[in-house]
Amino acid sequence: MRYTKIMISRYALYDIAELSNRFQLSEGVPKGIKPHYNISPTTTAPIILNCKGSLIIKPMGWGLVAKGAKDTNSVFRYKTYNIQSERIFSRHSWERAIRESRCLVPANGFYVLNGSGKKRAFYVRPKDGTLFAFAAVYSSWVDPTGTSRSNYSIITIESAIEAPFCNTGVPIIIRREDEARWLDTAISDTSSLYSMLRATPSGLLDINEVSPAVHSPKPDDPTLIVPN
Repeated sequence: MRYTKIMISRYALYDIAELSNRFQLSEGVPKGIKPHYNISPTTTAPIILNCKGSLIIKPMGWGLVAKGAKDTNSVFRYKTYNIQSERIFSRHSWERAIRESRCLVPANGFYVLNGSGKKRAFYVRPKDGTLFAFAAVYSSWVDPTGTSRSNYSIITIESAIEAPFCNTGVPIIIRREDEARWLDTAISDTSSLYSMLRATPSGLLDINEVSPAVHSPKPDDPTLIVPN
């Protein structure tokens, strides 16, 4: 079987009412945070930060934007919505981000999309159906108007999952017991950080083929996660 190199460019977050208790948010969930079944690059979505010892939600754009960029098109050109864990210490900007500006991206599940041929999609989520968080980093970008905007990137790792066209590039789901450590900026040594960047065993995940409509960023409703 021939595999296609893919990246994660879609995920879902719809259990908004459970965010506060699940992540012990000090200020609850801000107004305006709505359920989404098709979050795509450059979309603004909630991420979780450690702010002086308290966890808070802050909306950010998905995809790091290069300094000096005129717009967010560089997110697609350079595919900065994902960063490979295997390469994260190889570039100065990424290394600085993982040591100094880590965050959690809450989610209910993510999609695996094929990159060529007939469009197919798989929806992946924990078997227990609970909210989880991706390992991620964030940075800021000053747009041409002088406005500073925060952006994030989800960290991936090579790992086979049970989708016919995917054996690389799955997002790292931080183990619940590691979430506080991941957000602790006092932890910055390479060994500790890599110990948290592990693939989730496929046996702990539900993987179902769903509608290929999720290939487009426009649909955004519960039918996208219904198994075919």
